[in-house]
Amino acid sequence: MTGLLLGLSSAICFSSASVCFKLGQRTQSGDNGLWLSIMLNTVMLGLISAFLVWSPWSTSGIVALIIGGIVGTVGGRSSNLKAIRLIGPSRSNAFLTANPVVAALGGWLFLDETLGLREFAGGALVILGLLWLIRSRSTPEATASQPPTRGYLWATAAPLFFGSAFVFRKWGLARFPGSVTGAFIGAAAAFLVVSLIDARAGRLGTTARANFKPVAWWYVAAGTFTTLALLSQFSAFSYLPAWVVGILQGTQGLFTLLLGWIFLRQEERIDRTLVGSVLLVLAGVVLIGLEV
Repeated sequence: MTGLLLGLSSAICFSSASVCFKLGQRTQSGDNGLWLSIMLNTVMLGLISAFLVWSPWSTSGIVALIIGGIVGTVGGRSSNLKAIRLIGPSRSNAFLTANPVVAALGGWLFLDETLGLREFAGGALVILGLLWLIRSRSTPEATASQPPTRGYLWATAAPLFFGSAFVFRKWGLARFPGSVTGAFIGAAAAFLVVSLIDARAGRLGTTARANFKPVAWWYVAAGTFTTLALLSQFSAFSYLPAWVVGILQGTQGLFTLLLGWIFLRQEERIDRTLVGSVLLVLAGVVLIGLEV
């Protein structure tokens, strides 16, 4: 029960962060909130980690956590934020329900987590739901007001990164236990990589000034929510297999639907196709979960 609650809490916090990112993007035309949110993750998790007793050094575990942080936070969050700007949080997070499919495959290949016919059937439902959503937005009758195709491509990339990150994080925590310290290591590695990329592109100073003069409060809120989400997610790994955590994260699309309807009514077009595709994907997630 503890693992279930932690996994769902992580999904709710990530959903809340997605809505905050979208609200922040209304006034931050050139910044999706990636740098500030990861910086806050690093600072908050680092402060908590400073008061904890760290596990004995494990090179392989720490390397896995670093890779998980870069893959999940830099690759996954960056792709997801680009999708949120282009197609909105409800549609972009609908794709994140594919996380358990990627995590299940990775867990089976690298973590000796078992898979059965029910998981494969659930994965098929997830893919069907996503294909339905993509096809409904790319018909010949599509108009200029409909979301751009590249938004769906970024949304498709996000679960590939996130699902892979689940496997690295689970593998790393098995060798270097500690949900808070593990989350901090991943966040710090991601922050370093993002800062180096921005510095190389000559936009690090511009990004920092844009976030602090004035303070981008919606991104601050998003960074706080993602910190809570990471803490819950890493804690859930202590109780559940990586692919089960992915299943619980798959509910993020439904929570985002609700929050998007409440806070983004003017820009979120939540129609029957979107709701239907998310429900179909959720059916696949539940089917996979019955194996737990």
